[in-house]
Amino acid sequence: MPPLAPTLLTPRLTLRPHRAADLNACVELWQDPVVTRHTTGIPLARQDVWTRLLRHPGHWALLGFGYWVLEERPSGRFVGEVGLGHFKRDLLGGHPELDAVPEAGWVLLPWAHGKGYAHEAMAAVLAWRDANLLGGDSFCLIRPENGASLRLAGKLGFVERERVAEGSAATALLVRPPR
Repeated sequence: MPPLAPTLLTPRLTLRPHRAADLNACVELWQDPVVTRHTTGIPLARQDVWTRLLRHPGHWALLGFGYWVLEERPSGRFVGEVGLGHFKRDLLGGHPELDAVPEAGWVLLPWAHGKGYAHEAMAAVLAWRDANLLGGDSFCLIRPENGASLRLAGKLGFVERERVAEGSAATALLVRPPR
Protein backbone atom coordinates (compact mmCIF):
# COMPACT_ATOMS: atom_id res chain seq x y z
CA MET A 1 0.00 0.00 0.00
CA PRO A 2 1.49 3.38 -0.92
CA PRO A 3 1.91 5.93 1.89
CA LEU A 4 -0.93 8.39 2.35
CA ALA A 5 1.25 11.17 3.70
CA PRO A 6 3.61 13.09 1.44
CA THR A 7 7.30 13.25 2.23
CA LEU A 8 8.53 16.78 2.97
CA LEU A 9 12.15 17.89 2.88
CA THR A 10 13.71 20.84 4.67
CA PRO A 11 17.39 21.82 4.61
CA ARG A 12 18.18 19.54 7.59
CA LEU A 13 15.19 17.25 7.98
CA THR A 14 12.97 14.68 6.29
CA LEU A 15 9.30 14.49 7.28
CA ARG A 16 7.95 11.11 6.17
CA PRO A 17 4.99 8.82 6.82
CA HIS A 18 5.07 6.48 9.80
CA ARG A 19 5.99 2.83 9.24
CA ALA A 20 5.53 -0.20 11.50
CA ALA A 21 9.33 -0.35 11.76
CA ASP A 22 9.23 3.01 13.62
CA LEU A 23 7.80 1.38 16.74
CA ASN A 24 11.06 1.10 18.72
CA ALA A 25 12.04 4.71 17.99
CA CYS A 26 8.55 5.89 18.94
CA VAL A 27 8.69 3.86 22.17
CA GLU A 28 11.99 5.58 23.01
CA LEU A 29 10.32 8.95 22.37
CA TRP A 30 7.15 8.30 24.36
CA GLN A 31 8.94 6.66 27.29
CA ASP A 32 11.35 9.55 27.77
CA PRO A 33 10.41 11.49 30.94
CA VAL A 34 11.66 14.78 29.46
CA VAL A 35 9.25 14.31 26.54
CA THR A 36 6.27 13.12 28.54
CA ARG A 37 6.62 15.79 31.23
CA HIS A 38 4.84 18.31 28.97
CA THR A 39 2.67 15.90 26.95
CA THR A 40 1.10 12.78 28.46
CA GLY A 41 2.47 13.39 31.96
CA ILE A 42 3.70 9.78 32.21
CA PRO A 43 5.80 7.49 30.02
CA LEU A 44 3.63 5.36 27.74
CA ALA A 45 3.57 1.57 27.60
CA ARG A 46 4.75 -0.05 24.37
CA GLN A 47 1.19 -1.10 23.45
CA ASP A 48 -0.03 2.49 23.89
CA VAL A 49 2.77 3.77 21.66
CA TRP A 50 1.75 1.17 19.04
CA THR A 51 -1.82 2.48 19.16
CA ARG A 52 -0.53 6.05 18.73
CA LEU A 53 1.57 4.95 15.76
CA LEU A 54 -1.45 3.28 14.14
CA ARG A 55 -3.63 6.38 14.44
CA HIS A 56 -1.30 8.43 12.25
CA PRO A 57 -2.11 6.61 8.97
CA GLY A 58 -5.76 6.74 10.05
CA HIS A 59 -5.63 10.53 10.17
CA TRP A 60 -4.22 10.63 6.64
CA ALA A 61 -6.76 8.12 5.31
CA LEU A 62 -9.82 9.73 6.88
CA LEU A 63 -8.92 13.42 7.10
CA GLY A 64 -6.21 14.09 4.52
CA PHE A 65 -3.72 15.32 7.14
CA GLY A 66 -1.80 13.84 10.03
CA TYR A 67 1.60 13.37 11.59
CA TRP A 68 5.02 12.68 10.13
CA VAL A 69 8.13 10.98 11.47
CA LEU A 70 10.91 13.53 11.68
CA GLU A 71 14.40 12.41 10.65
CA GLU A 72 17.71 14.22 10.57
CA ARG A 73 19.29 14.51 7.12
CA PRO A 74 21.35 12.89 5.78
CA SER A 75 21.87 10.44 8.68
CA GLY A 76 18.23 9.29 8.89
CA ARG A 77 18.40 9.54 12.70
CA PHE A 78 14.95 9.59 14.32
CA VAL A 79 14.21 13.02 15.79
CA GLY A 80 10.53 12.80 16.75
CA GLU A 81 7.02 13.34 15.42
CA VAL A 82 5.35 16.48 14.07
CA GLY A 83 2.12 17.25 12.31
CA LEU A 84 -1.56 17.95 12.45
CA GLY A 85 -4.19 15.94 14.24
CA HIS A 86 -7.84 15.85 15.12
CA PHE A 87 -8.20 14.23 18.51
CA LYS A 88 -11.80 15.12 19.55
CA ARG A 89 -10.50 16.51 22.84
CA ASP A 90 -13.07 16.88 25.61
CA LEU A 91 -11.38 20.04 26.88
CA LEU A 92 -12.45 21.79 23.68
CA GLY A 93 -16.14 21.28 24.48
CA GLY A 94 -16.60 25.02 24.86
CA HIS A 95 -15.08 25.66 21.44
CA PRO A 96 -17.28 24.13 18.73
CA GLU A 97 -15.56 26.39 16.17
CA LEU A 98 -12.42 24.28 16.65
CA ASP A 99 -14.15 20.93 16.19
CA ALA A 100 -12.98 20.48 12.60
CA VAL A 101 -9.76 22.50 12.90
CA PRO A 102 -6.35 20.75 12.66
CA GLU A 103 -4.37 20.69 15.90
CA ALA A 104 -0.65 21.25 15.40
CA GLY A 105 1.83 19.30 17.48
CA TRP A 106 5.52 18.53 17.79
CA VAL A 107 7.41 16.10 20.00
CA LEU A 108 11.19 15.70 19.71
CA LEU A 109 13.72 13.58 21.54
CA PRO A 110 15.72 15.61 24.10
CA TRP A 111 18.99 15.42 22.14
CA ALA A 112 17.26 17.40 19.37
CA HIS A 113 16.00 20.22 21.61
CA GLY A 114 17.50 23.65 21.05
CA LYS A 115 18.71 22.94 17.50
CA GLY A 116 15.86 24.69 15.69
CA TYR A 117 14.53 21.36 14.37
CA ALA A 118 11.01 21.86 15.73
CA HIS A 119 10.74 25.29 14.09
CA GLU A 120 12.12 24.03 10.78
CA ALA A 121 9.79 21.02 10.75
CA MET A 122 6.67 22.86 11.87
CA ALA A 123 7.26 25.68 9.37
CA ALA A 124 7.20 22.98 6.67
CA VAL A 125 4.07 21.36 8.16
CA LEU A 126 2.22 24.67 8.33
CA ALA A 127 3.30 25.65 4.80
CA TRP A 128 1.97 22.28 3.62
CA ARG A 129 -1.23 22.89 5.60
CA ASP A 130 -1.75 26.35 4.11
CA ALA A 131 -1.19 25.04 0.57
CA ASN A 132 -3.28 21.87 0.85
CA LEU A 133 -6.14 22.36 3.32
CA LEU A 134 -9.02 24.70 2.64
CA GLY A 135 -9.40 27.73 4.90
CA GLY A 136 -9.82 27.82 8.63
CA ASP A 137 -7.46 28.15 11.54
CA SER A 138 -5.06 25.72 13.18
CA PHE A 139 -4.59 25.50 16.92
CA CYS A 140 -2.25 23.97 19.46
CA LEU A 141 -2.47 23.17 23.15
CA ILE A 142 0.60 23.78 25.30
CA ARG A 143 1.07 23.46 29.03
CA PRO A 144 2.05 26.88 30.43
CA GLU A 145 5.26 25.57 32.01
CA ASN A 146 6.54 24.52 28.56
CA GLY A 147 8.15 27.85 27.74
CA ALA A 148 10.15 26.54 24.78
CA SER A 149 7.01 25.32 22.98
CA LEU A 150 5.12 28.51 23.79
CA ARG A 151 7.94 30.56 22.25
CA LEU A 152 8.02 28.30 19.20
CA ALA A 153 4.26 28.58 18.76
CA GLY A 154 4.57 32.37 18.79
CA LYS A 155 7.29 32.26 16.12
CA LEU A 156 5.00 30.07 14.01
CA GLY A 157 2.16 32.60 14.22
CA PHE A 158 0.04 31.05 16.98
CA VAL A 159 -1.54 33.51 19.42
CA GLU A 160 -2.82 32.50 22.84
CA ARG A 161 -6.59 32.78 22.97
CA GLU A 162 -7.17 31.54 26.52
CA ARG A 163 -6.41 28.90 29.11
CA VAL A 164 -8.63 25.82 29.07
CA ALA A 165 -9.08 23.33 31.90
CA GLU A 166 -7.28 20.02 31.50
CA GLY A 167 -8.01 18.02 34.61
CA SER A 168 -6.88 20.13 37.56
CA ALA A 169 -4.48 22.20 35.43
CA ALA A 170 -4.83 24.86 32.77
CA THR A 171 -3.52 24.49 29.23
CA ALA A 172 -2.84 27.33 26.82
CA LEU A 173 -5.05 27.28 23.72
CA LEU A 174 -3.26 29.02 20.85
CA VAL A 175 -4.77 29.71 17.42
CA ARG A 176 -3.13 30.45 14.06
CA PRO A 177 -5.04 31.73 11.03
CA PRO A 178 -4.08 30.30 7.62
CA ARG A 179 -1.54 32.27 5.62
